[in-house]
Amino acid sequence: MEEDTELKLITQRKLAQMKRIAATTTTTTTTSAKPQKAEKTDRQVVAKMLVDRGDEVLEAAYSYYPNETDRIVRELSRLIREGKFNEKISGGELYSLFRNLGLRFKLNTSMKVEEKGRLIDIGEKFRLKREGEEKA
Repeated sequence: MEEDTELKLITQRKLAQMKRIAATTTTTTTTSAKPQKAEKTDRQVVAKMLVDRGDEVLEAAYSYYPNETDRIVRELSRLIREGKFNEKISGGELYSLFRNLGLRFKLNTSMKVEEKGRLIDIGEKFRLKREGEEKA
């Protein structure tokens, strides 16, 4: 019984605190006369410069090394914003950068070949070829 009352008190305090925070955030957002221009995050700045699976490489890097990747992205973003770096970054170049910095991680890769107007996995092609040879 005592635990239930304590739990209710804690819940009520948290709810009151959340209401106060919500009230202050709504008043501060309504009091600002001009909406401020939303500045892009470092990650958005870098993502805009990525081509050729660069986004996949960046996501994989974040999943393996979130802190280190964040620092690298901040530095790349700084260089891009200052105009010192204005070239597109391919996935291979970004992956090479991470590897040169000692951050090694796996990427999901697959090889596909075109057959009869559609792309199929190379493993499936070999399997179909082998099945065809066994029947003959």
